Amino acid sequence: MRASSFLGGLGSAARGALALRGEFVSFPRGSLLISEGDVGSDVFVLLSSYVKVTASLADGGWTLVAVRMSGDLVGELAGMSGAPRSASVIACGSEPVTALRLGWGDFEAVKAEHPEVLLRLQESVSRKLVAATRRRVDFHRRSPTVRLARVLVEMADDFGQSVRGREVILPMDLKHMEWGELIGVSESTAYRALRELRDLVDAHHRRVIVTDLTGLRAVAERE
Repeated sequence: MRASSFLGGLGSAARGALALRGEFVSFPRGSLLISEGDVGSDVFVLLSSYVKVTASLADGGWTLVAVRMSGDLVGELAGMSGAPRSASVIACGSEPVTALRLGWGDFEAVKAEHPEVLLRLQESVSRKLVAATRRRVDFHRRSPTVRLARVLVEMADDFGQSVRGREVILPMDLKHMEWGELIGVSESTAYRALRELRDLVDAHHRRVIVTDLTGLRAVAERE
């Protein structure tokens, strides 16, 4: 489990308490863990595979907001605010998504018993808000290529899988359109940005491979 994830940062006692209070569930590819607009407050600790977080658009379509991997927590914002769900969470990947589902009351009980759960919750929410704010600023200040490099570096640092020395595989399958949605550009612009990064990123396979993370990080740090 990734040490940087919500679950990866917890000790065995806190993990056991979550397991005792929760229910183990499985979602096949394409099914919904959370539906935008619902009033539920369950939280999900992802245990395997990955999910896409999407939000609806005014024209009736939807856009990709984020990708979450095993170890991450999803659904906590509705529990904290009591407001309807602000986004949908969809199971992806070739294998079913397995997760631990807890009602918000049970999750709060575990928080009260194990302060480290509250700390990890705060860190999880803070990281998500920082990432959302940074991308909003980037939309106005940086080129599509730099914005894409920043997203790729963020993903490589967070859940990339190192192989063959300096190469890093991003363990999710995203289309050019979805990369574009993450950085606020069209599918064709996202394709051109990937082409400009071709010496640093191999996007010819089902999953993106970062072939030179140091070089990609240098692009991401451009103003």
